Amino acid sequence: MNSQMRHSTPPEVPAMMPSEVIKIIQMRDPGLPNPDLVSYYSLERDRKIYLDDEIGENTMGLHRMILRWNLEDAGIPAPERKPIHIYIFSPGGDVDYMWSLVDLIQMSETPVITINIGIAASAAGIIFLAGHRRLMLKRSRLLIHEGSARMAGDAVKVMDASENYKNQIKQMKEFILSRTKITAAALGKQRGHDWVLDSKYCLEHGACDAVVQNLSEIL
Repeated sequence: MNSQMRHSTPPEVPAMMPSEVIKIIQMRDPGLPNPDLVSYYSLERDRKIYLDDEIGENTMGLHRMILRWNLEDAGIPAPERKPIHIYIFSPGGDVDYMWSLVDLIQMSETPVITINIGIAASAAGIIFLAGHRRLMLKRSRLLIHEGSARMAGDAVKVMDASENYKNQIKQMKEFILSRTKITAAALGKQRGHDWVLDSKYCLEHGACDAVVQNLSEIL
């Protein structure tokens, strides 16, 4: 008796969909993979990661990925390594997490391309500037400011906190000057202000390497 085996094609899973829809689909067919996980592992495979939230403990995953990919690439010349893409749309966040990520990006032998796809503000702007190659969309913006600080406690603690804050501001200014063609005088004029730089200004003053003209440039 001849038997025929029919092979069914697994259903296509959209890259992203609302969590409520995911739950309904998985209730009907528990065998389907979680679409969010499918998207996550696809991006991870291609070394594409998003910085699209406040910078803090939740961004430590980016640190781990950069370290892991450098470990995987050990022994491969830098020009031959598959680059890491970081897509940035963030309001900024914690300075300590910022510097940690900046240091890892700069020490990474695997090329790190930072891409401003909307707004890279404050700490996110510093991370954007750290990229080995820095790209911006036409209407993306870079926001530079001195940040904010809350100080409480006795006089000695407030003085210590104030000194630490001044050092942080100094470090950020020095970093901006070292990674761009912006002059100290121009930066000084914006003290105390939210300085918003468009892609044209960033390109002219060395804050980005190119303005994206085609999606294929960042995919």
